[in-house]
Amino acid sequence: MGCLNSKSAAEKSKTSGSKGSSYYYRSGKKHIDGGRKGIVSKDKAVEGWTSSPKNGEETENVESDANKATKVSAERFLRSILEGAERFFSSLPDSHAVKQVIALTFTNSCAEVTRTKFRLKLDVITALLRSIAQELKLPLVEASVQQVEERAMDDGFSRILLAWFSNNPSYGKKVPMTAGQEVLNTLYIRYVVTKSVSFEDILAYQFRWVSSNDAATEVFNKVTEGRESMTSEQLGKFLRETQCSEITDRQVLEKVKYRFGGCIHKYNFISYHGSVLTNNAIDPSRTSDVWQDMTQSFTHYMVSCARIETEEDLKRVAADGTRALVLNISIGDNGKLMVGSCELQTVLEGVKTNGFTTNTYPMILCLSPDIPMPIPIQNEVAKMISDTLESAVAEGLMFEGAMINDPKFSPGALRNKVLIMSHQSRLKPFIGFLVADMNKDGLGVRVTDVMEGTPASKSGVLKDDWLTHINGTPIQNKQHLRGTLAQLKVGDEFTVRRENLNEVKVVVGGVIDPQDTTASAALSSITFFKYFNGTEPKPWDTERVSASSLATTKLTRRDLLTHFALCTVNSDDVSKELPDAEGKAASLGIQFVDVDNSERCLSWVRGRFSDNGRCGYILKTDIDAAKSPELSFNIIRGPRLLNCSPLTSMRVTMHGAGAARVSGSQVFFTDCNQATIAVVQMTFEANGTERSFTSAFCPSLLRPGYRALPSVPTGEERAPKKQVHGIYCFIK
Repeated sequence: MGCLNSKSAAEKSKTSGSKGSSYYYRSGKKHIDGGRKGIVSKDKAVEGWTSSPKNGEETENVESDANKATKVSAERFLRSILEGAERFFSSLPDSHAVKQVIALTFTNSCAEVTRTKFRLKLDVITALLRSIAQELKLPLVEASVQQVEERAMDDGFSRILLAWFSNNPSYGKKVPMTAGQEVLNTLYIRYVVTKSVSFEDILAYQFRWVSSNDAATEVFNKVTEGRESMTSEQLGKFLRETQCSEITDRQVLEKVKYRFGGCIHKYNFISYHGSVLTNNAIDPSRTSDVWQDMTQSFTHYMVSCARIETEEDLKRVAADGTRALVLNISIGDNGKLMVGSCELQTVLEGVKTNGFTTNTYPMILCLSPDIPMPIPIQNEVAKMISDTLESAVAEGLMFEGAMINDPKFSPGALRNKVLIMSHQSRLKPFIGFLVADMNKDGLGVRVTDVMEGTPASKSGVLKDDWLTHINGTPIQNKQHLRGTLAQLKVGDEFTVRRENLNEVKVVVGGVIDPQDTTASAALSSITFFKYFNGTEPKPWDTERVSASSLATTKLTRRDLLTHFALCTVNSDDVSKELPDAEGKAASLGIQFVDVDNSERCLSWVRGRFSDNGRCGYILKTDIDAAKSPELSFNIIRGPRLLNCSPLTSMRVTMHGAGAARVSGSQVFFTDCNQATIAVVQMTFEANGTERSFTSAFCPSLLRPGYRALPSVPTGEERAPKKQVHGIYCFIK
């Protein structure tokens, strides 16, 4: 568990050193020295001092007006929340001491949100809070003001306050139904708002939601030994012994301040402790940020794929970070290029508009991998891609000559680029330099010209270089050099030695062969990954592997370190001979696993690509061979949407290595590794109705202790925006 609120830490860095740097100070300085830094001339200084009283008054007036407007806005914001909060806290069935502690954590959060959003000093904010509390007779708030700490924030309260601020620009006492729903969604509160709501209503929803988890309340009572609030010592002991967190006393104190608002009471403990936002069972350090090396060869990564069939699929992949879109293109009844029921133009515009808003790693368009498109359609597709995506389309490395370890050939080097995977016409070997004979045979050749962007230019061959050897053999003359180069193929490597200089390694590039009519020249020229069926694949070649051949293929992980493979998997490919096509493809190191849009396949994709910050790229490493320790988890309560009802049944599907054994509400995992994905379907009953939820994860990413396991309602894997629910569990 993290111990320091990253948001607060960021605000610390932003506000450090700001003391005394008011708007008036900056404006006055700019007026005096004419807006220039450094030494000020005597005349300019005299001129500045001469006119300073008048201009100083104007600046002071501007500052005064700006500050007044800011204070008025801040006061309106605080008035929209404080009265309702006081009424709600007063109505709670707790002792006055507990109500006062709750009010303090809330007031701390109010002060911090107001400070960051309105850029006011803490003493100004506390004066506002005290004034409003006295005027409106809010005793709980008023008693809390004198204990307010700067940067102290309760995680739940601060999220709601920030959402209220964002969705209530007029700072009214009530917000419309849609705005109220947005405020609830910020804490994954899944109640449905049916009318305009006040801040008091929002708090009622929040406390009703968190209080439904009576199991978390029992944990709180156990840790506090029945007391009404938790001390930092009790929290530290709980985190170390039960949650298995390595945390110092100082970090515990920071957590109390930055996560719980200065005090820990029953409500903020069960809110923080029972939410996937703040206590996720799946390690946030692996799922929240990209942590793997993204500069390795592209072949070292597995890429998340989605088969686009509808516009809803397009919306889904924009939200979940999918990086490879499989597009089976055809001509529709309307004469337009279609991908399922979605127009290709819509797909391309979606990639251009939304493809890189939250994820800058390259996107890959896999064009009709199974059946080649007719040449006229290929030409039309190429034109549409070039016209829509323009400079975002990356040039294929086969044209300039590339080795597998080329720095350009990595996800990190191709940010904000779209890579095309397609059939490609034959390439003719191409080097990119011209030579002339020397005075006599045996002396080598002289380079007369080197074309930009060619393999020769890339390797460092320069005009007027004197080349004496090729692959260690003396160059007799131009004809001899031409004959040697003619024997090379695209992607081959050779060396040339320059007179009195070191050897230069060159990779043979290619140009489109105009005589080859098996594929569109226009589409071939923008292809980055080439579908491939032969032998001796090059780094950009993509071998297609059928699901039916996975059980018998001789392809190995080592083979796929030097080129790519794409495998199409459908849910009906599952059989006795091949019960786990997805897991088998992943264990072979296949980079592109094109799965259908069934619940089974989409659950696997969600679990597989939750790692590495959900960026859509997973580095394939030898760690997959290492077995992770045995672990188990016990489902304690269902989602809060069903009032945390108990589990009625559970089914586990394993993808990859390892096994799972279900015993009542417990699951035991053995022999799993980093590539293992478990898909757990859990059924709960509430009010006579059963509902199922599905969780997909790598068992080795589970954190020990009491946690909230993220899950989605079964049947909603294909939804553009999936609602995440927390399942309260204990992991060891």
